[in-house]
Amino acid sequence: MSWTTGAIVLLSVLPTPPTHSTVKGPAHIILIRHAEKPANPQNPHLSRAGVRRAQQLVSFITTDPAITRFGLPAAVFATRTTKDDNGQRTQETVAPLARALTLLVQTPYLGKDYAQLAKLILSDPAYAGKTVLICWNHEEIPQLVAALGVTPEPPKWKGSVFDRVYVISYQDGTAVLATSRYDSR
Repeated sequence: MSWTTGAIVLLSVLPTPPTHSTVKGPAHIILIRHAEKPANPQNPHLSRAGVRRAQQLVSFITTDPAITRFGLPAAVFATRTTKDDNGQRTQETVAPLARALTLLVQTPYLGKDYAQLAKLILSDPAYAGKTVLICWNHEEIPQLVAALGVTPEPPKWKGSVFDRVYVISYQDGTAVLATSRYDSR
């Protein structure tokens, strides 16, 4: 046997590293709610504090070692805006981050359609092995987390909490939920 033939045989028995095509879903999903809202319930936009938090999100996601270890998001999702402007705040919260990452904010579903969003993200090969960020309405976040495979479903997200971050990591087919916080200063 010549050296060339031996090298080909040796290479053919070495294990191949996993590729994105062998990974079925995302490696991590970062999930937040929209930033602070104004006192006027008719105003569908972020408050000044909410705008500051949205700007701080950029630094948190792109430089905080606890978050950057998951990799930068390959996609950013938010709720679709309804005819009465519900969903506007989720988009405004992630707009600065999406700009910094040169990504579009994807808004395929209304807040109540969290199950469809989960199905899309978990089945789309474009997100295989990657990190995805979702900004959603706090009322549906526990159900969205469950639809993304976490059991048991986390408790209700309090309406006054804007700094919580859920990170879902997929390890050996199991969704594992971790919680973090980010500051808006």
